[in-house]
Amino acid sequence: MSIKSLKHSLSSLKLAKKATSTLFNDEIFSSLVSRYLDSETPNNSFINSSINTSSNAIFYNTIYQLLKNKNLSNEELKAISLKFKKILTLELQKNTTLRILKGENANHLSNFGGTYDIFPTEFFCNNCRKNFSVKMIDNETNALNINLFPTVTTLWSQKKLLNNFYTIGELINNPFQPEDNNRAEFFKSLNLIIIYNGNHSSNVALYENNNHIENFNTYDISHWFQEIYYDPKTNTLNHLTCGKTLEPHPLFHENLGYIYEISRLLFQNQIS
Repeated sequence: MSIKSLKHSLSSLKLAKKATSTLFNDEIFSSLVSRYLDSETPNNSFINSSINTSSNAIFYNTIYQLLKNKNLSNEELKAISLKFKKILTLELQKNTTLRILKGENANHLSNFGGTYDIFPTEFFCNNCRKNFSVKMIDNETNALNINLFPTVTTLWSQKKLLNNFYTIGELINNPFQPEDNNRAEFFKSLNLIIIYNGNHSSNVALYENNNHIENFNTYDISHWFQEIYYDPKTNTLNHLTCGKTLEPHPLFHENLGYIYEISRLLFQNQIS
């Protein structure tokens, strides 16, 4: 190799190091930055380069910087992350409510916001013929506080939405009471509650105080974090091994993807 070629190679390496150092923390991720550089990239090393596509990436980036600075305890980081996720789910609820009020009603057979299933319990890679399913685990508590945890309700009817707003609530002396028909899925790895039955009454409870739900299943998806990542450009979960989009897609809302990535980032740093 000539001196000129060697200098060019060293210059390229320096530029590559400078470019990647702004996105990756060596103490958190492996030295292999992208699956495009090496097909054997370790599962937990990849951050999608388009993570900053949305302005809501600021929530993810803030957690990343706090981790990098190492000034906060794990519990403090978890507290901040939980509040960020709550903000993201409230924005999702706002988005869905706006659609309902505009008359874009959904039913159980319609394609609403990408998929009626707010956050699927199963994904499939057609390219690798691999299935990813949740693991059902025992409930650790008898009730979940839907005002504390990030919560999404599956709204689908303008009539039911408005009717429950004026028939349920503390202002009319009829506070929300959890019933058998209020059912939910708790994605423990994300600290995310998805209410799929008794949706409109539960939706009212989100905007009041200290409400809970008792009928729920708890799911663990931490085993996904090593093999699945979120792509903001397509609003999909992708398989790290092949980079292909998982079915079903896209996600109901991009905020679910950022909640997933925040959770994955914490998990990779032994914070859960």
